Amino acid sequence: MVLREVEAHGSISEAASSLHISPAAASQRLSGLSRRLGVDLTVADGRGIRLTAAGRQLATHAVQICRQLELAERELSEKVESFELPTVSVATFATAAEHLLPSVIANLGSEAGFRVSIAELPADLAIPGVISGTHDIAIVRTHEPATLVSPASTMAKVIMTEPLDLVARPSAPGLAVNLEALSGAPWISGPIGSTLAEAIESTCRTVGGFTPNVVHRVSDAAVIIGLADQGLGVGFLPRLATRGAPQHLIHPAPGMVARSILAVCLPESLDHRPVRELWEALDQPV
Repeated sequence: MVLREVEAHGSISEAASSLHISPAAASQRLSGLSRRLGVDLTVADGRGIRLTAAGRQLATHAVQICRQLELAERELSEKVESFELPTVSVATFATAAEHLLPSVIANLGSEAGFRVSIAELPADLAIPGVISGTHDIAIVRTHEPATLVSPASTMAKVIMTEPLDLVARPSAPGLAVNLEALSGAPWISGPIGSTLAEAIESTCRTVGGFTPNVVHRVSDAAVIIGLADQGLGVGFLPRLATRGAPQHLIHPAPGMVARSILAVCLPESLDHRPVRELWEALDQPV
């Protein structure tokens, strides 16, 4: 664990702080490991330290070693304190936490024998959380699954392909909304650089043949729906986020506009029955 943290932080003191031990204790453990193996694992690097080639080689195994220890401790704890339900930790985004996971958990039923703990995190924190063992499963969204950065130590699967809906107030009741006709409208997009913003602006260019005039940049679905309902802009929202929205505002998006929702975990985590059961339950339609 010390070796893993030194690789991450490049400092004995920061590694010790992350493990809640003293720098002296961290240094002693690293020195002891080096003596036992008969090789130098670290070398001075300015005011910090860095791993030697041998240290880096050993560090590649550190995450899996620590994860296996955590699983062993968890299984033992469940046997010793059987009255406490085991917990499966899921890192996910807000819409999935609101509309996807509650249905999955409800389908498992109270007889599942474990609890699910949900943490709202972006993908760039959720997946590292799985690798470090902080979370068991990450549920992330992407418009291009092939571009999702997921380390080789993890496994990932698409659990849902979610279309994007056009959110716009029609000019007359029952009138269909045409994307090309919205080329001069004020647009509501996501924050610059977000996957939603990229999907909206790419779709307008490739399907509608125009660059949208983005007036509002927000990430909250309720705000986007509210702005559209007042005629202050138009935009796209994923299907999960449009549940419960006024139906006159929601229109099927033109073209092949969709995003994928993926589940990510470590393969060895599936040896733990509650994690495996939740992982399999995510394949069921919601």
